[in-house]
Amino acid sequence: MTKAEFTKLVENGPVILDGATGTNLQKAGMPVGVCPEQWILENSEVLIDLQKRYVEAGTDILFAPTFTASRIKLKEYGLEDHLEEMNRKLVALSKEAAKGTNALVAGDLTMTGEQLYPLGDLMFEDLVDVYKEQAKIIAEAGADLFVVETMMSLQECRAAVLAIREVCDLPVMVSLTYNEDGRTLFGTDACTAMVVLQSLGADAVGINCSTGPEQMAELVREMKEYANIPIIAKPNDGMPEVVDGETVYRMTPEEFAEEAKLLLEAGAGIVGGCCGTTPQHIRAFKEA
Repeated sequence: MTKAEFTKLVENGPVILDGATGTNLQKAGMPVGVCPEQWILENSEVLIDLQKRYVEAGTDILFAPTFTASRIKLKEYGLEDHLEEMNRKLVALSKEAAKGTNALVAGDLTMTGEQLYPLGDLMFEDLVDVYKEQAKIIAEAGADLFVVETMMSLQECRAAVLAIREVCDLPVMVSLTYNEDGRTLFGTDACTAMVVLQSLGADAVGINCSTGPEQMAELVREMKEYANIPIIAKPNDGMPEVVDGETVYRMTPEEFAEEAKLLLEAGAGIVGGCCGTTPQHIRAFKEA
């Protein structure tokens, strides 16, 4: 996919992203503490079925389940030597789910879990190399574009965007998560993130996870004042509650859809769902 094609897609939008992956896989039996990517590859029919249902519900862009398949994260499970094979197969699963439709597949990158220097020992150039390694494999596997999501560090966002730009010309979406004070864990506000990342060449910037749709709308409005690229909004299914030790999301698909319309009114052009959302939530939003 070219940048021009991405721009046209958004202009003809709104563009509908998929909903949650992790919470739905857990409902389908994925245990806590396993390597998600390995579990997906061993239970590929679960992922393909979920993503097919997202496409049927109206999703335009599926997120390939390459979320934590970087060398650093896979090393935690002793799987770093399988990085190339796993990323290629994970992209192939999403392409299988999108087969015969117009849905696109975005290669998905996120935080590595290691702190950049001086807070940690990881040097910026080394992090770029880690992202480059994964991004090159994902691009060669046939992803249509990239998403860098659930980010808390603007520096790590920069590293990921630079890495992707060094290996391909595919469009890049970047999405950060914010606390109740409107700042990331590392103190960056949404407007600063928009200005920095769009100047770096990101094709869309926004917010995911964080809150429910209504609470996210205010941040979207703030970003709109500085944005000359599309804004992404991928909220949770409301704020979670812990019931008998289990995390529960209570918004119905209809309630989610009604609140998600506020994100479009606030200026978002690319909207989906994060934790707790299901294909039913995406369908309700699409219909709304």
